[in-house]
Amino acid sequence: MRNNPSLLLFPLIAIIFLSLSLGPGGVRGEIIFKIRLPRVLLGIFAGGVLSFVGGVLQGLLENPLCDPYILGIASGATFGVSLSLLFGHVSYFFIPPFAFAFSLLSLFFVYTLAQVSGRIQKLSLILSGVLISFLFSSLSILAMTFSKQPLAQIIYLIMGNLSVLFSPLTLMSFLIVFIISLILLYFLFSYAQELNILSTGEEAAISVGIDTERLVRMVFIISSLLTGFVVSFVGSISFVGLVVPHIARALYGYDHRKILPASFLLGSSLLLISDIFARTTAPVELPLSVVTALFGVPFFFYRLRRL
Repeated sequence: MRNNPSLLLFPLIAIIFLSLSLGPGGVRGEIIFKIRLPRVLLGIFAGGVLSFVGGVLQGLLENPLCDPYILGIASGATFGVSLSLLFGHVSYFFIPPFAFAFSLLSLFFVYTLAQVSGRIQKLSLILSGVLISFLFSSLSILAMTFSKQPLAQIIYLIMGNLSVLFSPLTLMSFLIVFIISLILLYFLFSYAQELNILSTGEEAAISVGIDTERLVRMVFIISSLLTGFVVSFVGSISFVGLVVPHIARALYGYDHRKILPASFLLGSSLLLISDIFARTTAPVELPLSVVTALFGVPFFFYRLRRL
């Protein structure tokens, strides 16, 4: 397994079958295809994309505490979704552009606030991300309150949920987004060697001719777009993009050509397991971030103390 991330497909397949089998209503065809299969597809999509993006951002910024949630990208996308609901654009063809625009705006704010004397400081980046995340999360609650959304929907958007029932139109928009996301992930993966060099230091990357400013801009835009796609369908999910790349590095070393595909597969598996706990361990379905925080918060503190 250490040399071949594709072997992670086998535990993912086992977890998919487990996810399809567990839950109220037993194992019936209608429940599996109409309720559980969409959850599995969304879990693979959301967990894989967030973990992949987290791995890219950690390598790009040379900061092991970066991920779309910590940097405020997910909260910005959440506010974009909330704003689209406030304006009455409930179609899934309208929501992703709103999510992308505000996730990019959020990342711009974080990046600007974190600059000290023209350079990005690791601690400033984290603090700026937390600050912007709180700001946009509060604005999201405000916007959804004014749009008269149910409290449950507000909580699930802020903290993540996979219980999306696909209509033909929703399914079409999801498939389009999923295909675009795979193309963008492959494009980011093509820069894995540049991320390997950049992880050793910006000076080393510049010395071999890598345009670091262009690379940062490109990764920020694509990461914001991918995060906006995820939030559009499942809401904001914490800690998956932070924890999973560290697990991938523990298994496969520091080569992003292995870290990134491993992060996608591990992130999909982890989010599906979290979803199983979220819908089977409490009288009502828990938001996903409640489950992911149970392992994410201790891990965050562990990594913070080692910096």
